[in-house]
Amino acid sequence: MGKFDRTKCDCCVCPMQSVMQQLGDSNRNDVGIATPVGVDGDIMINSAEGFIARTNNGSYPICNVTAVGVGAPPFDFTVKPLKKDVKGECSCCEDPATNELNLLIGEVVDIEFVGGVAPFADGDIVTGTVTKVGEGILFLSDLGTLSSAAISTCQITRIELSTS
Repeated sequence: MGKFDRTKCDCCVCPMQSVMQQLGDSNRNDVGIATPVGVDGDIMINSAEGFIARTNNGSYPICNVTAVGVGAPPFDFTVKPLKKDVKGECSCCEDPATNELNLLIGEVVDIEFVGGVAPFADGDIVTGTVTKVGEGILFLSDLGTLSSAAISTCQITRIELSTS
C-alpha cells in the first residue's frame, strides 16, 4: 500500500490511488473506471502514482476517479485503517460517510455516487454487499456484472439498505 501523507488529497484520493496501484500490480485487463462524466471498461492499469493512473486507455487524474471495479474473480483489496480528522473537508464529508458505511459491513446496500453508471449499476444506483470500509474508500462485492468494486467515499451521494 502506498504512503499516505496528510495533504488535502489524503482522505479519498490517496486511498483510490492505492486501490489503482493494487489493480495495476495484478495485471488485470477487466477494470472498469468511473469518472463524473462516464465509465470506461476493459481497462488495464499500467501504473498509478503521482495522482495519475496510466492505462491502456489513456491517463486518468485519480482525483476524478469515483469508482473502480472488476469482473470475476473478485479482487481482495488492502485497505488503509480508518482515521478521524478534526477539521477540513475530510472531517465534514468523508468521516460521516465512512462512519455510516462502517455500520453496514456485511449488509446489502444501494449506493448512489457521482458517475455511477453501467457497468457499475443499472441507472444511478449500485447494489452490493459492503465488504470493507477504509479511509476514503468503500468496497462492495456481488454487484451483478462486477464481482468487486471500490467507490470513493467522497463521491457517494446516498446510502440506503437495499430492499432487493
